[in-house]
Amino acid sequence: MKYLKRTLGVTAVAMMLLSDYAHAAEQLRIGTIKSSNAVIITNKTMMAKKVAGDYANYTLYVNDKVMIEGQPYYRVQTSENIDNAIGYVKAGDLTIQPVKTVSPAQQTVTFKTTTKFYSFPGGTERQVIDRAAKDESMTVDAALKIGSSTYLHGTLVTGATGWVEAPVTKAEVTPPVQPQKKTESTVQVKAAVKPTVPAPKSTAPQPANPAVPAPQPTASAAVTHTTVNATLQDAVNRQMQLSPKPQVSDGVKWKNAPTDLVKRYIGTEPLINDAVGKYQFLVLNEPQGLTADQLNILLQGKGILEGRGQAFKIASEKYHINEIYLISHAFLETAEGRSKLANGVTVKGEPTGKRFYNMFGVGAYDHNALKYGAQYAANVGWDTPEKAIIGGAQFISQGYLSESQNTLYSMRWNPASPGNSQYATDILWASSNASYIAGFYQQLGIEGGKYHFIHYAK
Repeated sequence: MKYLKRTLGVTAVAMMLLSDYAHAAEQLRIGTIKSSNAVIITNKTMMAKKVAGDYANYTLYVNDKVMIEGQPYYRVQTSENIDNAIGYVKAGDLTIQPVKTVSPAQQTVTFKTTTKFYSFPGGTERQVIDRAAKDESMTVDAALKIGSSTYLHGTLVTGATGWVEAPVTKAEVTPPVQPQKKTESTVQVKAAVKPTVPAPKSTAPQPANPAVPAPQPTASAAVTHTTVNATLQDAVNRQMQLSPKPQVSDGVKWKNAPTDLVKRYIGTEPLINDAVGKYQFLVLNEPQGLTADQLNILLQGKGILEGRGQAFKIASEKYHINEIYLISHAFLETAEGRSKLANGVTVKGEPTGKRFYNMFGVGAYDHNALKYGAQYAANVGWDTPEKAIIGGAQFISQGYLSESQNTLYSMRWNPASPGNSQYATDILWASSNASYIAGFYQQLGIEGGKYHFIHYAK
């Protein structure tokens, strides 16, 4: 099962849950993120954030409760180790269940039907690591009660270890023997697939060498298609030759992405007919003509950005940028209007009390983002939120978008010239942003206005 090699990093979770039962067992919690569009704060100081994406499809370990700007948040992790923390999620965006260790009611179960084997107690479909065959037996070594359900941990005759849900297995129960408690070192669970943003799986071909696009017939006035002269495998090969290589994160640490995962996210065909994935191909350098009132719906409760739909409308029309993309970009850079830089900063050498605003993180270099972002805003005269919105849009139009890279997909993978002028190394960059933008369109009850789909040579 090759998919088992792509780890979520949850092997330690089961070891943590099962070891030293008496140690704060009643305090253990697991949970899920309710929506892929939920916000995860990855840095409380800078209020850096990202969307939950495919983490919403996994059961996670829920840890410390903290207050952020007066709201309760929980730290979510892929294991007990804080190094595997994803970030902080608002309590209202989580479904949390208490965990209690219980004594197994039986030592052995025999499955009447094919039964899913999970890497995590209470795991989701993404955390299925194996399937126990009909009439196969499992030796049970521990049990956990999560909410109203009980989960059994054990070992199959094949040696595989994992979890099954006791009520669902409808297992034939062997008369119980005195429960045997395994030590921490003997409890191991195979890891699940690494979380990915809700972008569909891809198997389509793609380019690697700079390819000359061959325009295809336009399906409608709002949809265009282009086929490039390279294959998917060529494109993957080119990406894997880059330095740095394509990256993937567990929420804390970055590492080189495996080739098969890169191939999955470059592929286009499954995305085109997907309700979320298609937004990777939304044309971003054309306004959609939304009203300020419509934009203000998205801006409700978004800190200093609230009520500034007219400024975003002016910016999108003046600099030819899709207004929803512009707002989503601002949200990501300002922690939805709550960052210090967005709310105005005084700058040394400027008039006393005068504040400068930066809504897109322009010039906010990582080693001192607040200082340099504010200085940039002062240099260009962004002394009102409106000036920062409109001026920032000009920067984005010149520094982010071009005629050849005017979709999230092309900005990330540059199919016209793979490996060149790519805007991110994160393989999830396009799908993460597409999920965010799709959520905004759904909120307004409308569809994207114009798409440019990419196809690869067969």
